[in-house]
Amino acid sequence: MIDPSIRAVFFDAVGTLLFPHTPVSRTYAEFAGRHGGTLKEEQVRDGFRKAFRHQEQLDHAAGWRTSEDRERERWQSIVRDVLIGADGDACFAELWSWFASPPAWTVHPDTRDVLPKLIERGLVVGLGSNFDARLLPLVHAFPELGPVRERCVISSLVGWRKPSREFFQSLAKSAKCDPIQILYVGDDPRNDLEGASAAGLNAILLDPHGEPGPNRIRTLRDLLQ
Repeated sequence: MIDPSIRAVFFDAVGTLLFPHTPVSRTYAEFAGRHGGTLKEEQVRDGFRKAFRHQEQLDHAAGWRTSEDRERERWQSIVRDVLIGADGDACFAELWSWFASPPAWTVHPDTRDVLPKLIERGLVVGLGSNFDARLLPLVHAFPELGPVRERCVISSLVGWRKPSREFFQSLAKSAKCDPIQILYVGDDPRNDLEGASAAGLNAILLDPHGEPGPNRIRTLRDLLQ
């Protein structure tokens, strides 16, 4: 799966190495219930899709520029738009803190074996994510993510979100190699596969339910084949 010309492998965070411990829609509904909301999980799920898509459109119009303030603003807007009938500010404050805590997350089970084996092959490994600075303490909280701690490229800290070319150029700068020498692994077809490819990187889509192919894997272990 990894061409001999590759010198570095970067991974997306949420949906690739990190996963919510419980479905996001369930968590949102539970937090809303603490603050006057009566939303069902299905309602939250539908509302989240619409709110998230709207924020993506705003970021696209802004050229994919971002910052810590912008990321906080984007999630505050999403919470307010989704949790109708609940105290949006109170819900946001608790959700923001919750998703900054290790109990909110779990790590892909293949991570513990795959990352060290990539390093054994002489490859640089790193993390490239559209999360915000809350990701850094999470990476340090999970021993399995130890190999990527020294190279965490986070959109809010570099000023550009995926799928911008500038974001992926930051990965190349971090790895100290050319974009074509980097393999990027993620679960989002547009942000990860298309974005990385357009920026000159090699890219593979993690798709547990899809058919394996030249640029598609079902599990992280497939990278070692």
